[in-house]
Parts: sequence; structure tokens; C-alpha cells
Amino acid sequence: MRLNSRALLLLVLSGSSVGTSFGFSIPSRKSGVRLLSAEFVSDHDVYKINRKLDELAEQCGDAKKPVVAIASEVEDIYHASEKKDLVSFNVLLKAWGRTCQSLERQKYIHYDVHEKLSTTSIPSVAVYTPRDAAEHLTKHLMEAEASYEKDPDGDLIYPDETSYNIAIDAWAKISVPDSTEAAERLLKKMINNPRLEPCLISYNSVLDSHAHSSDVTSLKRMNKIWQHMQNLAEDGNKKVKPNLRTANLILTACVRMAERLEDVNDKMACAEQARALLEDMKKRVDAGAVEFTPDITTYSIVMDVYARVGIAKSALKAEDLMKEIKEVFQETGDCRRQPNVRTYTTLIGAWSRTTDTRAAARAESLVEEMEELYAERMAKGTPLKPGEETTKPNARTFTTVLHAISRSRDHGKAKRALRTLMKMRELAKTDPDCTPTIGAYNQAIDACAKSRGDQVEALKIAFAILKTVEMDENVKPIDHTYSNTIKTVAFLLPTGSERNKLALAVFEKAKKDGMVSGEVMKNMRKALDADAMHELLSEDFIDNQQVPHSW
Repeated sequence: MRLNSRALLLLVLSGSSVGTSFGFSIPSRKSGVRLLSAEFVSDHDVYKINRKLDELAEQCGDAKKPVVAIASEVEDIYHASEKKDLVSFNVLLKAWGRTCQSLERQKYIHYDVHEKLSTTSIPSVAVYTPRDAAEHLTKHLMEAEASYEKDPDGDLIYPDETSYNIAIDAWAKISVPDSTEAAERLLKKMINNPRLEPCLISYNSVLDSHAHSSDVTSLKRMNKIWQHMQNLAEDGNKKVKPNLRTANLILTACVRMAERLEDVNDKMACAEQARALLEDMKKRVDAGAVEFTPDITTYSIVMDVYARVGIAKSALKAEDLMKEIKEVFQETGDCRRQPNVRTYTTLIGAWSRTTDTRAAARAESLVEEMEELYAERMAKGTPLKPGEETTKPNARTFTTVLHAISRSRDHGKAKRALRTLMKMRELAKTDPDCTPTIGAYNQAIDACAKSRGDQVEALKIAFAILKTVEMDENVKPIDHTYSNTIKTVAFLLPTGSERNKLALAVFEKAKKDGMVSGEVMKNMRKALDADAMHELLSEDFIDNQQVPHSW
């Protein structure tokens, strides 16, 4: 049974946090409700209702909240309210668009947190995944469009360009196989609708979906869209004239393409294509198209394409770009073109993917440079300018350094990795952004496995790191943690009973945590002798390939 508009707008939940920031709360299906005064309702015109709905829609962008329940409440109020207009409709779509993004981010939230989120509220709409939310949003859009087509002269709310742009953006922000096709279908509907005119936002949102697509043809399709936009602009349609974001999206697609390619020469060709686009942007700026002025994001993306090549030559190309953008910043003082933590971390990543003898030392020196620049900036005592970002290293920066150390040929890499890990833990006492992730611990253990110096010492360091992981409240061991530790045993100890004993001890920990994966078994085969492996396999295995479910 659906409440009428006045009753629904009068209902509030005693003690509810949803909506309280603007003076009233939305009813929960778990609690009783009370009524607000009639004076309150009479004072709420469509503008105020839309403003309050928009505040709820904004909350749907917080992945730590029960976003489906909040979006459902927006929908309930929208349907029940007699005071609604096109703005109300677009706010409804916005709520579900933000929910798409939050559900996508919730995929990477720790399981315990996700369980807490999923049981906080009971939504009225059956939406569970990012795809569900995107399809639900699109359904609203298509139903409104169909209603308008049946009665174009009626007093109905019909979608506008903003409505379609919200829907396209929702599909662009989720990782499902056909998200790009869905975004393109909506753009084509806009193009074929005489009432609508796609704008730059429409095209950029479609490009955004391509930029994050796993389709190998995405980059080619993006270049065609780019050319189409330029043709339209030259014919007088300035609403779709490409801008800096357009170019940055194409560069982002180059990163994904370089990552997928296997041949080093093909990877380098992709990086050079990205560099060529950067040079083209600079020429456009010289010709007066200042909207193409490359910012620090542009340079960071092109550096990232070079980073994906994974050789010293490409790392040096990234170094050249860093030098260039530093000079640009020195000349202009434009904080939008100032190297930041992402720029430096990307350059460290370029070195970390190589096996060059300079990689680990260069990675560490770049971190020192970041810390010095950050200290100098903070010493000025002035607030950060709008858009200004610092060079303060974070956990991702240090994890990338650990990757460089792991891949290096330094015989003392185990000690080097331990020093970096200890530095992270020390910094984390005052800076949570430096808290070691499980990825950082895993990289440090991997560095021990590949150590060619004092192997006994490296083995002790690896087990000390594993013990630290088990004691760290911020992380939990995963299959790679155990796999890397077993690999360390296999690489650093000679075949025999001692190696069998240590490998089996780690294996039992993995088994207890339900973390026995194919990778763990692969390294167990390296660590155990034939008799020990045969005994292990005969314990619970049905065959030699399938890991028992209980493991």
C-alpha cells in the first residue's frame, strides 16, 4: 500500500540518521513513525522538496552507507509527491546513478563491512548490484520517455539532456561487459530524438565507458568518436567541442591498451601514440585552443602508459616527462600542473616494472624527493590553493617502492624491503595514509623469496613479516601472503625435512584460514619433496587439480 504525498512527507523515523541533516527523516521499514506538523508540510514547495531529495541523493555517493535503501526512499518520496517536476525526476536518476558508483566501490570493501551494509536497512526496490542500479535507472528513463511519446501534449515530466547524461554516466562508472554498449545506445537515442541535443558531457561519458572497458577495440572506437566530435565542432556545433577531459580519457584508454598488449614493441608503440596526443594538445594550445592545456593529470597518464611497457627505456621516457612538467610548473606556478603524489608514484611504478639495476635506488630517491618537497610546502604555513595537491607519500607509493625492491637484483633486498615496511608502520602512527596494506606485506615477503644475499636472514625476515601480518589488526592474510611465504621456503632452503616442515607449517595456517588457492598449491609442489607432496595430496584431494572446499 503506497502512502499519499502528504502522509509520506509527514512521516519521520524517531532517531533515524537518514535525512536528519535537513530537518526531517525518512521512514524506515523497521521502526514506527510519527507525524510532523501541518505547518511544516505547507511550507514545503517543490523547490524545498527537491533540495531535500538532492541531499539524500548526495548520500547515495557514500559507499559506506546503505545506498540502495536511501535511493529507494528517494524513489518512494518522488512517486508519492504531488509536487514534482523535471528537477525532481533528475534528482531521482541522480540518486540511482550515485548508487551505481557506490555499489561498484562496495565490491572492494572488506567483507565484514559489506555484510554490515547489506543488513542495515531493507530497501523497497530489488537492487543488489551495480548493473541492477543502472538498469533500474534506465527503466525510469525509458518509461518517462515512452509516456511522453504517447501524450506529448500532456502535462507530463519528460526527460531532458541532463536525464540522459546521468544514465550514460551511470553505465560508464560500472565494470560490466556491456556497459559501453548500453552507454552508446543511450547516446544514439539522444541523437535520434529531435527534442534532445547531445553535448560534450554526453560524448565524454561514453568515452569514459570506453576508457575503462576491457574491449580490445575500445581505443579505436574512441578515436572515431574523437574525430566525430571534432567534425561536429568544425561544422558549428560548439556544444560537443572536445576539451582536456576528452583527451585525458583517450590517454586513459592507452594505459589499459598498453597493459593488455604482450609484445614490448607494441606496448612502446602505444606509449608513443599517447605521447603524440600530448604533443598535439600542446600545439593546439599554441594555436589558441587553451581548453587543451595539459594538466598534471595529463602528464601522469602519459607517464603511466610508459610505465606499463616495463623496460628501462620507457622508464627514462617517463623521467623526461617528469622533468618537463617540473619546468612547466616552475615557469607558470600553476598548481594544476604541479607534480603530486600520483605523478611521483606513477614514475616509481615505471621503474618498479623493470629489472634495471638502478630501479630500487631510484624508487627510494624519488620517495626522499617527495618527502622533501612536502616538508618545504608545509613549512610555508599557508593553506593549499584550490586544486593543489601535495607530494606526501602514501601506502600506495611505498607499496610500489617495495615492488621495485622485489624485482631488483640487489642481494640485500630482504633488508631493504624490511626497512621500507618498518618506515611505513612508523609513519602510520601519525599518518593513516601510510598504513601498510596486505599488498605491501606481500611485496616485502616476495622480496625475501627472491633474495640472493644472506638467505637464512631473508627467511627469518619473511617469517617475521608473516607474524606481523597475523598480529596487525588492519589487515588479514590472503592466499598470496601464504603463497609468497611458501615460495620463500622453497627458494631459500635446500630440499629436505626442514624445508618440508616449514612449508607444511605455513600451509596449515593457510588451510585454517581457508586460503589454500591454486597458487598456494603451486608453491607447495616446489617446496615439498615427492613423498611429502604425495602424502599431502592423499589427505583430502579427490584429484590432483581440485582444491578441497574445506581448504
